[in-house]
Amino acid sequence: MASGRRDYTWGFLNESATEGRYTESFSKYFYIGIPALDNVLAYTYTVPAGYKLGVNRIILTSTSGVPNLVYIKKAATVLIGGFLNGNMTFDFSDSNPMYFSAGEVLNIQIYSNEYYTCGIYGYVIGALEQLT
Repeated sequence: MASGRRDYTWGFLNESATEGRYTESFSKYFYIGIPALDNVLAYTYTVPAGYKLGVNRIILTSTSGVPNLVYIKKAATVLIGGFLNGNMTFDFSDSNPMYFSAGEVLNIQIYSNEYYTCGIYGYVIGALEQLT
C-alpha cells in the first residue's frame, strides 16, 4: 500500500492533533412543538469567538403526517430547504462539512402545514474547532 496516499486510507485515516488546533465533537439535540399553521425558529446556535463549526449532519423527525417546510439558514440566508414528512437527513459528509465561522449563526426554521400542534425532534452533528 502506498504510504501517504489519501485515496488508500480515506475514511480510515486517523487525524493527528497539530499544535494550536483543538477539535471537539459537536452533537446537539432539540425538540420543539410547533403550533398549527405557524412558523418557528426550531434551533439556533451562534459560533463562539475563536471557533469554527463544521456541520456534518442535521437529522429531523416530525410527529406530523403532513409535509412541513424546513430551511437551514446561515443567519437570515437560506442555505438549503426541503419538505419534512416523517424523517429527513441533511448529510454534508465528513470530508466536506458545512462551515460556520466565529459569530455566524446556524438557524433551523420550520413552517408548519399541520392543523394541530406537531413535534419536531432534531440533531445537529459536527465538529467545533478552536482556531488558535
